[in-house]
Amino acid sequence: MPKATQNPLTRTGITRRRNAAKRRRLRLPTPLGRLDARGASSARNINRRLLWLAIEWGLERAPKVGQAPSRELCEYCRKHGINFDWLLDGNLKGLQAMMDARRGRMAAAKLDSLGAKLARLSEASGRF
Repeated sequence: MPKATQNPLTRTGITRRRNAAKRRRLRLPTPLGRLDARGASSARNINRRLLWLAIEWGLERAPKVGQAPSRELCEYCRKHGINFDWLLDGNLKGLQAMMDARRGRMAAAKLDSLGAKLARLSEASGRF
C-alpha cells in the first residue's frame, strides 16, 4: 500500500518545507550572497578597488577604509563620482553606471571645448 501523505499543516510538514527551502537557498545563492561569502565587502578588497580606480583615473589616493566608511571616504566618493554599490560590494552594474557617467561628463567637456575652439576660429578668420 502506498504511504499516506502527511498533512502540510502538521509540525513535521512545516519543518520539512522549511528545511527544503533552506536547502534550495544554499544550493542557489544570490550573486550578492556569493560576493559577500568570498569577501568582496572586506576593507582589504574595498581598498584594492579604490587604489585601482585612483591609478586608472589619475586621482589622488583615497583614504583608507576601516571597519566602517569614514566621512573622508564618503566625501572622496561624492567628489569623484564613485558608485557606492561598486565600492562596497563589487557590484559590476555599479561599475558600469559609474564608467558611463564618467564618459558622459568627459564627452560633454570635449564638446564644450570644441565649441570654444570653433568660436575662436570664427573670430580669427572673420567669417564662418
